[in-house]
Amino acid sequence: MTAVDLPLTDLDDLGAAVLPIGNSMSMLYAEKAKQPPSAVNVETQEVTVSRYEGSRAADGLFEGPGYAEFTSGNTYDGLFHRGQIHGQGKYIWTDGLVFTGNFMNNSLSGTGTYEWPSGAKYEGDVSNGKRHGFGTMRFAGSDVVYTGHWQDSKRHGQGKMVYDKAKKCFYEGGWQSNLKHGQGTMHYSSGNIYTGGWEADHKQGQGCMQWGEGEQYTGQWANGLQNGIGQHVWMQPAFPGASASTNHAFFLRHNRYEGMFKDGQRHGYGALYYATGASYEGEWQHEQKHGRGVFTFEDGTVFDGMFAEDQAVLKEGQAWGPIGLGVKLRVHDLLEDGDNKQAVLTALSNELLCVNTELRVVYDAYSGRQGQRPWAWGQPEHSAALNSAQLWLLLRECNVPEPDCSLADINMALAQACSPPPQVTRLRSQLASPQLAEAVGGGVPQLHTPIRQLLFWDFCEALVRIAHLKFRHLPSLQQRLHQLLHTLILPHAIKSNKSNLWLQDQSDADVQALSASTAALQPLFLQIAQLEPSSSSTTPAESVSAENNSNHDSAPSTSTHGIHQANSSGNQVAEHDRNDQERQLSWTSTSISLRRALQTLQKRGLLGAGISMQQALQAFQNACYAGCQAEEAGRAGAADSLADILNLDSTMVFPEFVEGLARCCALEARQGEQDSWVSHLNMMVSKI
Repeated sequence: MTAVDLPLTDLDDLGAAVLPIGNSMSMLYAEKAKQPPSAVNVETQEVTVSRYEGSRAADGLFEGPGYAEFTSGNTYDGLFHRGQIHGQGKYIWTDGLVFTGNFMNNSLSGTGTYEWPSGAKYEGDVSNGKRHGFGTMRFAGSDVVYTGHWQDSKRHGQGKMVYDKAKKCFYEGGWQSNLKHGQGTMHYSSGNIYTGGWEADHKQGQGCMQWGEGEQYTGQWANGLQNGIGQHVWMQPAFPGASASTNHAFFLRHNRYEGMFKDGQRHGYGALYYATGASYEGEWQHEQKHGRGVFTFEDGTVFDGMFAEDQAVLKEGQAWGPIGLGVKLRVHDLLEDGDNKQAVLTALSNELLCVNTELRVVYDAYSGRQGQRPWAWGQPEHSAALNSAQLWLLLRECNVPEPDCSLADINMALAQACSPPPQVTRLRSQLASPQLAEAVGGGVPQLHTPIRQLLFWDFCEALVRIAHLKFRHLPSLQQRLHQLLHTLILPHAIKSNKSNLWLQDQSDADVQALSASTAALQPLFLQIAQLEPSSSSTTPAESVSAENNSNHDSAPSTSTHGIHQANSSGNQVAEHDRNDQERQLSWTSTSISLRRALQTLQKRGLLGAGISMQQALQAFQNACYAGCQAEEAGRAGAADSLADILNLDSTMVFPEFVEGLARCCALEARQGEQDSWVSHLNMMVSKI
């Protein structure tokens, strides 16, 4: 759990040897002269120097290059000025210590090199005989090298200490009086790495320790040990030969504990999340579950009670473990009055149980994939759970999103599915401080975040809620779930349909360029989100066609698409109540309508001259609902298109908005037959 640092006490002893002549080398003639440098005269220099060869001034004082042997036995070869050592030179002490470098008025100041008889060597800045400024110290009899800042001959400030010849063991960061202090990173010879705060050579404050590739702790430290709030993640396989492709239920990877630590042990309030999907949240004592706690099994079964020495304290007749088969669903809010609630829940559980193996394969496959690009970048590194971006990818490949079941609607269902059991919520409110509750629960995630994590039973509940959204025309919740599983999820999962995933099919360089542009696109998205809904009461079919916009080319069309034009006063665009601008929004917490997005892009002239509003509408439709086009067109009849039946007030989230813009740029690039769509996107960003 801990790594031993290399002691440097023996190496730091050299610091006392840096001042071999007097306290500050202010006077090389102190043995007999007893006068300050300003009083040096011919008589003084003659009694302190036993031998001199070199130039003199007219008054007899040493001046220019010369060689001096002092009565102490020390020697100097270099420049003199007015009887003082001044300029470039080399001073040798009787014990063999040598300094070569700059002198100023009998003081070692400037830059130079110290060489000890033992083989130790310092090169760098010197002030009044002390290592002071920036320099490199090589220690005798070892491979240890320090390069960095010094103060009064001690490591002080920013610097790097390398401990081995291979340069694999080193510390880089802050120092104070020869001790690690402040922020720094220590690479140990074992391969362990610590990055974070230090105080007097001990880990202190906030920091992250990685033990090889098997464990990682991120959180608070005190006196070199984990103390306070932190997260510990275990990533080693549960058995020899296990790999990331092994089913998550058998791979002890990314088990993690979040909560309180004391002297390196789990102690206080915290939560342990198992890779299998089970979890324990409650009180700990010396690494063991002890006190009040809630244990949630992989299927969603909840045990709420007391624990002692890592074991549940069962009351008479109380059972430990899952009750029955299948997943325990918390979807009572979807049930209707008059339903036999237990019968409905049992039917849903049985529906999921029938395809449990297939769903686990799907869950494991997508939890190991990159996720919908580019929103997979920046997802938690140490988690094997499925996240939102990966689920978005699954749902798009399975043609799930549609106008009446948009990604914004789906994210609402995910938030409900991933909410903790009420027993956990109650326990947190009673035992955990707000700061600790946020650390344990990960805080309240933004509604449209791409990194929301779903355990397997969260995933199952999410499917039930999504089925309720997409197939609400079916009479029962079980029928809706059956339809989702057997017509969309199981037939299409893992069989990527790239025609539905335009961004997945783009080059890494292009997607990285798009990712770099997202920061500039966020303010535009939030400005659209802050707009008040259009005051027009017309329906999409009655709205004015966007093709009337004179700033864009017209395309022949007999249908209208509901693009309401902002009036001349701009009431529907930017000149709205300024109170809206005070709202604290982020792209992960809000969504916008197709209508408002196209209105804003049209008014600001952000779409290329070669793109009609009908084409822009189609691009955004494909970004949001690429997989459902054929199905929807089939429902409406051969004469209708997807654009004719879409509700332009349906919502989209930021990733869909960005992809829609990218698709518009790609269309413009194809028409221009020259530039890439990324260059057109950059031009658009420059106008924002």
